[in-house]
Amino acid sequence: MRDDDQLGGWPAVVNRIVRGDRPSQPRVVLGPTPSILLELGLNSGALTMSAEKLARCRREHSEVALDVWHRLPQLIANPLAVFPSYKRDGSVVLLLLEIDRDGNPVVAAVIPDSGPLNVVLSVYGKQDGLAWAQKEIARAIADQLPVFEGKDFAASLPQPPAVETASSSRGLIPVDGTTKSKREILHLPKESSKS
Repeated sequence: MRDDDQLGGWPAVVNRIVRGDRPSQPRVVLGPTPSILLELGLNSGALTMSAEKLARCRREHSEVALDVWHRLPQLIANPLAVFPSYKRDGSVVLLLLEIDRDGNPVVAAVIPDSGPLNVVLSVYGKQDGLAWAQKEIARAIADQLPVFEGKDFAASLPQPPAVETASSSRGLIPVDGTTKSKREILHLPKESSKS
């Protein structure tokens, strides 16, 4: 028995597919469809992925660590944001609470199947993913489509640089509370009264 087989469940399935083993079924099950996806209108059946697609995504998107693949069901259940794909074909994009090896957010695309299932189409690191997600969310809201923004989404967005302030600036507001005229602060010569 290989060490990775001892993991059991989804991680063991991922490891077997990555090393080239063929599963008995063409689709593998990640687990039940998370409630957030049900709320956004996806099917009530299981969340699945084609074994062939999993192997290809892993090969073509090596920037996504194997550990992320092992935790994919949990990451999909707790995304930073979910919004409709720009294709407007019923698929959604999940911005996961994970980054790839290049520091880009990891996203997953999911589409409802013609039956009761939902299918993970792809998992990859998205360059400039936070800015892209903001634009896609704004587009979806403008189109009056449902979106989900988790409580951590706003905190993950780039913030303006912090501004440091001092309680007083030397020479402007003395510690003793007295004030100086602008002329004294700027050291301007007094106006002459020449006519």
